[in-house]
Amino acid sequence: MAFSLIQPLFSIPVAAIDVETTGTSSLHGHRIIEVGIARYENGRKVAEYQQLIDPRRRIDSIIVNLTGITQAMCDGQPTFVEQIPAMMPYLSGAIVLGHNIRFDFSFLLPEFRQSGDELPQALGNPHVVDTLFMARRRFGRGGNGLGNLARRLGYQPAAAHRALPDAITTGAIFELLLGPVGGWNICLCDCLLEQGGPMGLLPRQSSASLVADDNQG
Repeated sequence: MAFSLIQPLFSIPVAAIDVETTGTSSLHGHRIIEVGIARYENGRKVAEYQQLIDPRRRIDSIIVNLTGITQAMCDGQPTFVEQIPAMMPYLSGAIVLGHNIRFDFSFLLPEFRQSGDELPQALGNPHVVDTLFMARRRFGRGGNGLGNLARRLGYQPAAAHRALPDAITTGAIFELLLGPVGGWNICLCDCLLEQGGPMGLLPRQSSASLVADDNQG
């Protein structure tokens, strides 16, 4: 769905998404183990989606320790491809929002290709907003991990390193970062300027890192 750049943000659905994964790089065959989406309409959260995913491979021990998601929790769950029809209503017709979203996209792109589809076409080539880029423009580089940023802005997450709580935290940080410049009342073009300009779903680099300095904490 196409939106006018002068359209007020509150009139545009926003889908905050986060994924947990078996390891740090999709280039090494790692897969998604959990998806969380928080959808916002008219400036408020209206729907949530969370699902564990069977990655059909081993989960690295560092990920188990970080997320608390074990192999037993994922074995026998639906595969990502099987869950695409269930998650699409939460993503369709919306701006896609994330924190360090290039990492999420680096896993979502190959997962969608497994279904024979391309993510940009499946979502209608949406606008993309990254709260990490917004934070870097506001506070400079370093120390902008999701947890650190939440504390800096006075938001207390319900949990960390799980897909839906992190998606909800991203949505809350998005609102807090936009607050000083008009919040949900600003136009789409001004929202995009807060991260330095438009962003697409396709990566500018061949890989994304789980442990980039801004993604800590």
